[in-house]
Amino acid sequence: MPGEGSMLHALISLRNNKRNRIDKLKRLENTSNETSEFVNHVQATPELLESIREKMQAERKVEQKKLIIKIVLFLIVLSIVIYIFNHNWKWIEGFFFKVK
Repeated sequence: MPGEGSMLHALISLRNNKRNRIDKLKRLENTSNETSEFVNHVQATPELLESIREKMQAERKVEQKKLIIKIVLFLIVLSIVIYIFNHNWKWIEGFFFKVK
């Protein structure tokens, strides 16, 4: 039957790819940020954990403010474009094709 050899190659490729994968723990170790400090949660003091929590909340607030500003600017530009298209439709029609 045709196609048996190609299926065999596909199975061999899948088996070899499975062998070459690294386990999840090593993958997490490889993606860690070198600049961040490691905190052992077992030995961490409540003050240290609270400071980390406050720092993360402050970063999240800054990111949310940036996102809100981007959304508001996009909506303003979109409303201006819609306004221009609605009130200058004759000019836009003349731009693309002749109006009689």
